[in-house]
Amino acid sequence: MKMNRLIACGLLVSPVSAISLKADVNSSMANWNVITAGDAYLNDPVGGRIFVGGNLNYGNQVATVESSVAATNITLAVVGNINSWANIQHGSVVAGGTSQYLALNGGTLTTGSPVPSSISPVTSLINNSLYWSTLTPNSTVAYGSGSATFNTTAGSSVAVFDVTGAQTFNANLWNGIGLNLAAGVNTVIVNVNATTINGGYTPFLSSFQNAFGSGNVVFNFYNATSIDIGAEVYGYIVAPNATVNLHSGVQGGIMANSINNIGGVGITPPVGSTGPSWNGSLPDVAVPGPVPEPASLALLPVGAAALWFFRRRTVRD
Repeated sequence: MKMNRLIACGLLVSPVSAISLKADVNSSMANWNVITAGDAYLNDPVGGRIFVGGNLNYGNQVATVESSVAATNITLAVVGNINSWANIQHGSVVAGGTSQYLALNGGTLTTGSPVPSSISPVTSLINNSLYWSTLTPNSTVAYGSGSATFNTTAGSSVAVFDVTGAQTFNANLWNGIGLNLAAGVNTVIVNVNATTINGGYTPFLSSFQNAFGSGNVVFNFYNATSIDIGAEVYGYIVAPNATVNLHSGVQGGIMANSINNIGGVGITPPVGSTGPSWNGSLPDVAVPGPVPEPASLALLPVGAAALWFFRRRTVRD
């Protein structure tokens, strides 16, 4: 389903440029490895940066591989309260509420002031998750005995898959899931249609266990409300409406409504001198149509008058 629509008007109005409201979702995913709209319990280390839209109720080691990040850079942002100890190995912390004891290794802690909305990636991910779910699939999955292979198609830089939970994360794919990467593909979107993910066994094969798998593949659980995954995931999980439990962690990143348990978040390659954690080129949500500038608005009466004049001449003739 194509989201972009062109509406032509017959008024004599000068061309104007669109006012871009498009969020840079790729930058958001590259900057933040963990994003929640609500609360988070992070009981294992996180290699990169964290944005929590609610309270951080349990922390661990943060920004473990961000050695090249300046101490003044924010690596932990919490809109609410920090209710747990955490070890911030690199960078600084900002919290809108209060904070428990934090181990700061050269960074600073700022509390009690609202977290700037300009750094929040939440709205961008929510909007884009819904948008990606409408994209027409251009690649297919081959299912075998206890296995699934995602076969991308050459000719498009972004490969799009549509699958159900019953076919993938709710299935017992004991032989694993693999990725067959065609020439020219630099981003993979897997739209997963399932309200609940729980109980399946989906180990990721070596074709996912690399920098492309963790940095260029997004699993979009656009309508899920509950996710429980036992195997380690390679890719960026986007689940704006879900409470998520990841028992073995994720190599890449995660965006969720809330996180109850996470078995660590790794980064391949590390953030910093070797590049960001997300390297894909995802399409952004459609930009609203052009809005006339004041000068153009002034021409609207002229255009209307011209149309009225020509209509009168047509009727008389």
